[in-house]
Amino acid sequence: MDDENFMEEALKEAKVALSEGNWPIGCVIVLDGKIISRAHNQVYSKKDKLAHAEMIALQQVKEILHENKGKAILYTTYEPCPMCFGASVLNRIKKVVCGIDLDNSGAMYFRDNLPLLFKQEKFSLEFKTGVLAKKCHEVFIQGEPTKKLIANDLIKKVL
Repeated sequence: MDDENFMEEALKEAKVALSEGNWPIGCVIVLDGKIISRAHNQVYSKKDKLAHAEMIALQQVKEILHENKGKAILYTTYEPCPMCFGASVLNRIKKVVCGIDLDNSGAMYFRDNLPLLFKQEKFSLEFKTGVLAKKCHEVFIQGEPTKKLIANDLIKKVL
């Protein structure tokens, strides 16, 4: 499978989040070409601000990631926030692949400004954006939380 195929799987999770009234964001984690974890945003349904798709997916496979440092790829439909970025670094994710970041809330730019300890090679993190951006956008703008941002002109309505 390639980046687009794995992003399609993340989009399936985003659609579940959408159906539950959450931010429509989905994530899968891939190791050796196989999906080892999948999750969707559950912030509203669980009433838990930490229930981001990436955090849930990372938590599900924390032992596997510990044994396979620097090998897994995280696919997410929306660029990770600061919390999810930090969790990806600490779990030694090799690469983050995302679809969109419509409101500039993504934190992948932190890679260039990490504290000295985290500038070590073992914490390096590759990044790719724009994978299936149009599809990610189409799902994201359908969400009720997103509609509030659109109404307040805080995000891009079209790509």
